[in-house]
Amino acid sequence: MKRKATTGDIARMLGLSRTTVSKALNGHPTVPPATRQRVLDMAAQLHYKHYRPSPPANLPVRGEPDAGAAMRTIACLIRASLARSGGKGYWVDVLQGIEESTRRRGWSMVLHFVRPEDLETLSLPRSLTEAHVDGVVMAGITRLAYARAVAGLGLPAVLIDHDSAARAEDAVFDTVLMESERSVRDLTARLIALGHRRIGFIGDIGDCLSFTERWNGFRLAMMDAGLPVDPACCAVAPKPRHYFDAAEIAEALAAMPQLPTAFVCANDVVAIRTVQALGRMGLSVPRDVSVTGFDAIETDTDPPPGGLALLSVRIDAVRVGSRALEQLALRMEQPDRPPEHIRLATALVDGTSAAPPRH
Repeated sequence: MKRKATTGDIARMLGLSRTTVSKALNGHPTVPPATRQRVLDMAAQLHYKHYRPSPPANLPVRGEPDAGAAMRTIACLIRASLARSGGKGYWVDVLQGIEESTRRRGWSMVLHFVRPEDLETLSLPRSLTEAHVDGVVMAGITRLAYARAVAGLGLPAVLIDHDSAARAEDAVFDTVLMESERSVRDLTARLIALGHRRIGFIGDIGDCLSFTERWNGFRLAMMDAGLPVDPACCAVAPKPRHYFDAAEIAEALAAMPQLPTAFVCANDVVAIRTVQALGRMGLSVPRDVSVTGFDAIETDTDPPPGGLALLSVRIDAVRVGSRALEQLALRMEQPDRPPEHIRLATALVDGTSAAPPRH
């Protein structure tokens, strides 16, 4: 299969930087007209992406992008297990933010659901390997090997969340995350202030960097208060459904010699499943056990039982998606800038799922 041309190819052929090439293709005013024309001519010669030569002067095109400009098509990849149909949820809102920001720019977007077997075999969507896309947003694709496979295509890309095992030298792309560690540190401190001393954590901390950082925030808060973290009260081992399934949580609770008086959960879905599992054990939240979440999701299809409002952390998920697209646009224009890690602010949300312990 013939490899498609990239901005790097154009830059090498003309002896220019990739940044200059990208600016020329985007019609940036700082690029001299003669240089821009050289870039456009080479783009046409190499059949670069959706570049179209300027139409004849007597054939004006109405309602189309500027003549000689590169058309932009973005591929959005999301882990299939995270996408939910209908209602509202964190990843639904993230996708909304990406799509709205793409549409505002007059660009187009193709959406791909990445299955577990795709992650295992590093199978990339055909739009990346055979068609013409200009950039990639990977939402919840938290496997470093898969990100590296995309990086091998030479496409600009942005990650929303990252592999929990990623190191500093693994910064292959820009990353957009919410602030997690400080938020959960404050959330746990709130439970401690209520009088809780035996507090557990539930969440697959190896699933993504965000969950690892929330686990770290929990441990730091316990350390701040001089309290031990009891492994017997925590469910953090890898699970196929990452504790998004009530059966996995029920199994973890049943294995605990003694339940703590409060649980800090990796996100709201895990928290809701924990409340449900405790209810089936005859325990009430927050009378018997307090529970906290993260995301402050709004859902009509799977709300907390009994009208309970979770003590949680709110993140503007739509903004997460739009910020990722903004970062991708910046990366496309300035491909040689160092990788960046962007963290968006969060806020604690009061709820009725936490109360002082009974004993």
